[in-house]
Amino acid sequence: MPEAYGLQRQFFEMLLDSQWWSTEALRDYQRSQLSQLLRHARANVPFYERRLDALFRANGDIDWDKWGEVPIVKRQDMIDHRQAMQARELPNGHGPTAVFKTSGSTGLAIEITSTAIAAVADRGFRWRVHKWHDLDWSKTLISRLGYASHSEWFGGAEALGIWGPTWDSSAKQGAAWMMDRERPNEDVFGVLRRHHCTYLNSGALSSHVMARDSVRLGVELRIEAILTQGNLVRQADRDICRQVFGARLIEHYSSKEGGQLAHGCPLGKLHLNVEGSLLEVLDHEGNPCHPGQTGRVVITPVFQTAQPLIRYEQGDLATVGSPCACGRTAPTLDGVIGRSISLFVHPTGRAKVLSILPDDTPETLQSVHLQVAQVGPNAYELRYQPIDWTRFGDENTVADHLRDLLWDDIEIRFVRRRDLALARADKLIEFVNEWSGPVAN
Repeated sequence: MPEAYGLQRQFFEMLLDSQWWSTEALRDYQRSQLSQLLRHARANVPFYERRLDALFRANGDIDWDKWGEVPIVKRQDMIDHRQAMQARELPNGHGPTAVFKTSGSTGLAIEITSTAIAAVADRGFRWRVHKWHDLDWSKTLISRLGYASHSEWFGGAEALGIWGPTWDSSAKQGAAWMMDRERPNEDVFGVLRRHHCTYLNSGALSSHVMARDSVRLGVELRIEAILTQGNLVRQADRDICRQVFGARLIEHYSSKEGGQLAHGCPLGKLHLNVEGSLLEVLDHEGNPCHPGQTGRVVITPVFQTAQPLIRYEQGDLATVGSPCACGRTAPTLDGVIGRSISLFVHPTGRAKVLSILPDDTPETLQSVHLQVAQVGPNAYELRYQPIDWTRFGDENTVADHLRDLLWDDIEIRFVRRRDLALARADKLIEFVNEWSGPVAN
């Protein structure tokens, strides 16, 4: 058995056991992995040579009570200190490496050097959530999250091979395909039918838009499950995808920097993949949030040894969850609710994150897509693409909802547009802050 094959299977089978470990056993395992990462970074990565000193006692032991004293890594650090963050050498078996670029959705595009061992871990975590939801690896999975430059040669999608474990007999019958994320929904429906799609890998909002377009165009399509990435999953998204496609939504929380961070169990809780990363949710003073509280996400992926990210602020906001009734012991999130760049700021300095409007807002406004933008100290534009240009929705009701969620003295202007930039990203509702005032920045 090749070494990589054996390691992949060993890690996956461990994950099937570790999900039931006690919280103490999970913590001890996580700390053992973190210890290796910290010692490696201190010895091999110039950026961390002195940055971790607060953690280490004189005898070389790690003082976990001092974890909060480690400075948080910002996205700008990854740009300004990219070379200093590269490891001079890797632990045995962690290579080779590859460089990935983020999309810059939080405003700063960055590069991250990742390891082969991190890819092994990510596959294991994905397969574990597949097992949670009884997915059949012998069926077809189509992904709509990337760019398939040669997809036209293969009927609108590129073949990726099997998507389950190579040692599983049923997985050898399955097939994964990649379609271009920019492909319009009118074409997507044909690709999904042509390749007999059982499972779709997509965003929650893009799936919501696809369901609405399916109804609008009179297209009938059945999908068993949608593996969502990149957006908050709202109940409205779950409802419309089940009604239109018969699909259940399985939530994934991941990033190029941190890999597979958390997955939704059948009861709907997002369980942290503690075997692969430490994820902290911190308040504005840097203290850990408690269940029900929302804060910024700071991650430390333990297998990211080529370019360690020790206490890296990812730019997301999340709500801490409580223990799950499913019996899995990993900590939970109630949801990842948005990007910190989506803060809206009042002239008084007050700030709020707005990531959700009432579920019926698109219907109330009679819109396909809409965007809420702060364009001045107290000025907002609500831009939308009407379903029917001869009819107007109830703008006054939507304005009242927006004032209730933000502040009652804001000025709101409605702008009808034939196309929106967000429509190319298949987003149903987008929140952006375009004001360059000093408080907003």
